[in-house]
Order: sequence, then C-alpha cells, then structure tokens
Amino acid sequence: MVCWDHAFVREQAASLGFDLEAALLARSEAAARPLLDRLLASGRSTEAPDTISAYLRCMLEAGLARAIPAPERDAFVSALAGALRSPEASDRLWSRVPDGLPDALDRLRTLGLRLVVVSNSDGSIERKLRDAGVADLFDAIIDSARVGAEKPDPAIFLHAVERSGRRADRTLHVGDLHSIDVVGARRAGLRAALVDPHGDWEAADCARFPDATTLARSILAAKEC
Repeated sequence: MVCWDHAFVREQAASLGFDLEAALLARSEAAARPLLDRLLASGRSTEAPDTISAYLRCMLEAGLARAIPAPERDAFVSALAGALRSPEASDRLWSRVPDGLPDALDRLRTLGLRLVVVSNSDGSIERKLRDAGVADLFDAIIDSARVGAEKPDPAIFLHAVERSGRRADRTLHVGDLHSIDVVGARRAGLRAALVDPHGDWEAADCARFPDATTLARSILAAKEC
C-alpha cells in the first residue's frame, strides 16, 4: 500500500549525474513490472540483493533507455541500485501513498471488511506504513521476513487469511506482479487481481484495476448497491 517515491528516485539519479524526467521514470517503472515478472517466475526472490538491479534494467527496456545513453547504462544501473539498496534509501523509496487510498480503505473498513497487508519485505513494512500514516487502516500487516515465507509461497497467504479471520475463497488479494501475487494467492485458494495503471498486463488472466483506490471504490459501489 506504499509505492515508489519517484521524486526521491529522480533525486538520487540526479545526484549520480543522470537527469530523468519524472513522467518517464514513473511510466517506465510501471511498464517494467511485466518484464521483471518473467525473471521472478523462474524462482528469483523479490528480496534478493540483485533484484533492484534487474528491475532497473527492465525499466531501461521499458522506456527509460531513451534518457540514458547506451555507454552509460551499466554504470547507471550499478550506481542507482547501490544508492537505493541501503535501509535508509529503502525507507524513502517505499513511502508514497496513492492519492485517495486512505479514505477508500477507511470506508471499506466501515463496511466490515478486514484489510490485511501481505508484503515481501525485510521486516520493515509495518514501520514504513506507520511512517506513511496508514498502518492503522489495516487489521494486520504480514511481513515475509517475520513469518518465514514470502510470496508466492501459499503459506504467507494462508497466514494472512488466518489473521483476517475470514475464508480463503472469500478473500481477494491485490498485487502488482502476476507470478508473485496472482499465482501465489491462487495456490492458497484466494481470488486475485492486479494493479495495472497503464494496461501493461493486458495478457494477464485476472481482474485488473488502474490503482488500488479504484479497486476500493469499485468494492464500495458493489457493497452499496
């Protein structure tokens, strides 16, 4: 429920000598997800130290390359990945709350829905959500480093269902990577959907929403009918 802070990434890139347009950076980050997903589908962990480098290379392939001259791309990936990998940078990187999301989540809770975060993380996701001011909107926050299983392992999803007190087949998991979120949730018997702001997952075999806020509002509309 917190996303990349593109302004922070742009600042970090600028400090390394790379000038990135904010719109191009944000668009490339979203478009890179299906490309990264192909690597993750082979069993690579989202928490592996080199995954951030792989993601940046996917962002270059997805469109960011137009801002980085070819001879400088390896240096760009190495330098920016190093800058973003520190715990301090990670806190800033994962800090942006989508517009309208807190209000939508608060309204969902008033309808009696249980809201649980399921995150592949390093033990810091609850703190990041608290720093962002949204932790109290959730009934539980599940961190892979703390439960000993990470998505797409069904165990982490089943742990989340147990914490929610609901049934797996009545639970919807929403994520942004098919092989991690959709495949894992389905293995555990949950329903699944993807956040897809620009239609980059058009071949995906699941429901897609432009953002989590739109999804929350669609659930509200269905409940209020």
